[in-house]
Order: sequence, then C-alpha cells, then structure tokens
Amino acid sequence: KTFDYRVGGGRGSMDGIATFTEMPQRRSALMYEERGTVQLEGVSKPFEAYRKYVFNTGVWPVEVYFVDDPTKKHLDSLIPELDCHTSFFVPLPFPDEPSAAGMSAESSHLCIDDLYSGSLTVTGDSSFDW
Repeated sequence: KTFDYRVGGGRGSMDGIATFTEMPQRRSALMYEERGTVQLEGVSKPFEAYRKYVFNTGVWPVEVYFVDDPTKKHLDSLIPELDCHTSFFVPLPFPDEPSAAGMSAESSHLCIDDLYSGSLTVTGDSSFDW
C-alpha cells in the first residue's frame, strides 16, 4: 500500500499482509484487516500499523465501513449484528466489465477538511491493489 498526503507532505508505504474473513453473523460482510510496517519518506525508523474495515458485499455498489473504536458502541452501527461498531467510509462502484488491469473502483471520503481519494483494483483471484 502506498500513500501520498499532499497537504503537509508525507509519502510512504506499508508492507505487510491483508486478509478478508467472512463474518459468521452476516455472510455478505467481509472483515478486512491489514497489518504491516510503515516507512515514511524522511523518517529513518519504520513503525508497525494495522487497520480494519468491513466490506458489505450485500449492497451494490459494495460499501466499505470503518471498524470504529469501542467508545462508539453507543451509536447506531450500519451492521448491528456484528461484534464491532461500523460507520460509513466509501462506496466501491466497480464497472460491469473488467479492464486489462482488472476490476477497479475509485473512491473518495471527505473527513472535515481532508479529502481522502483512492482506488481498489482486483488484479487476480487472490490479489488486489488499494
């Protein structure tokens, strides 16, 4: 995974493992977890990081939800039967037909004054770029 924070600088990469796990409470929900080592440009020491999201494949376009910290349990969750609180992140509007590079969806998320943009490209049966 690579990232480029244009305002304020900050480019880097994360090398590690990403997994999808089907949630038994709702089979159309996939828990996505990424864990790895982050290396930022201009910073000599890398650090470990992880993040979780839920992919809701029961809707179209597929929706990606944040897995929020436990302090938000009192708020409504998008998939209440899961053992974690979820809130909306981005839709993934995949096209009907793949391109030569694979199936790709563009997304963006406005978080107060910060706009996060990205894409997810499925490049094979067990590989993707995000």
